[in-house]
Amino acid sequence: MTEREKSGDWAVMPAGFRILVVGATDTCRSPLAARILQREFDDRAPGEFTVSTAGAQAVAGRPVAVEVLELAARRNIRLHGCVAKELDEAAINGADLILVMDRPLRREVVKLVPHVLRITFTLREFARIVPAIRPEQLASPAGRWQSLVALAPRYRTAPRGDGSDDDVVDPLHRSLRAFDRMGSQIDQAVEAIGAWDVREFVPEDRR
Repeated sequence: MTEREKSGDWAVMPAGFRILVVGATDTCRSPLAARILQREFDDRAPGEFTVSTAGAQAVAGRPVAVEVLELAARRNIRLHGCVAKELDEAAINGADLILVMDRPLRREVVKLVPHVLRITFTLREFARIVPAIRPEQLASPAGRWQSLVALAPRYRTAPRGDGSDDDVVDPLHRSLRAFDRMGSQIDQAVEAIGAWDVREFVPEDRR
């Protein structure tokens, strides 16, 4: 529950929407995903969304991995100077939506602050859920996303197979191919999320 919910102040829709992206070290998956998400939101609704990051096992101040700097540069994103931040309760409680890189990280977030379970999803899980939810066309962009997060828990379903399809692969200490795979998984998820409130909604029974 955010501080706004605790206060019961729902009379006025908030001016902005805050997304927290959580990785393990906050030097690889989370900074790349956050910057791609921020660019997506800035293109569609400048100033209405803030995307920040943290790492469940982060060492504060550690720079982004060199391989990720190169992946970001290929996407015309600059991550130089971006450093890791430690995950804490304040960061969690300040978020309207928490997107984590894999299922173990979701468990760590919820263990730290149990009441955020309903707003915490893996990035790829959330990308899988959002196409089933109708956007509120008359609301502001931030208002649509408040409604989306309120509805999303109803659409949680078990992932296929062993569940790894809901995780973004962690490429640290692995081959460059693993980094490319990570980048592709993030790109695909962000594309689905970013397209949510600009596409024509088609109900499930008509697909």
